[in-house]
Amino acid sequence: MYRSSTRFLLPIALLLALAACKPQHATDTSADKAAMQTAADGWEPAYNNKDAAAVAALYADDAQLLPPGSNAVNGMSAIKEYWSNDVATNWAKLTLKAESSDLAGDWAWRSGTWSAETSPPLSGKWVEVWHRTAGGWKIYRDIWNMDSAPPPPPEAPAAPAAPAAK
Repeated sequence: MYRSSTRFLLPIALLLALAACKPQHATDTSADKAAMQTAADGWEPAYNNKDAAAVAALYADDAQLLPPGSNAVNGMSAIKEYWSNDVATNWAKLTLKAESSDLAGDWAWRSGTWSAETSPPLSGKWVEVWHRTAGGWKIYRDIWNMDSAPPPPPEAPAAPAAPAAK
């Protein structure tokens, strides 16, 4: 009896083991990618409309900005203050071009280039890490740089020479 039940159960056990090892089908992430892209598409128009509150709303509560030549900016209130100051003092129309992105579970990343309508024109690269939160996809980390340093400000004209003493 032991042999007949082993002959019957052993093939079933092997089939179950093989089924457990079978590669899982890839998850369709197209809806997640579309939702993240929709959120990301809001950054450029919000910035170009000088809407710092709308820009800041795209960031997670525990997000971090890593701007060039500056300290890290941590948390939602500091990020909102950063963008408010930026659009008030350094604003220039930006164009962003996403060149690559990917998504895995609740995390995604995007990278690309940017250009600013300044004289002379400025350009650079950026990388964003996105995280799915209860409020949707939010930027978790944001870093960018410039392709070259901006030119120095023009020098002030020389003061006229003082009249010669007699």
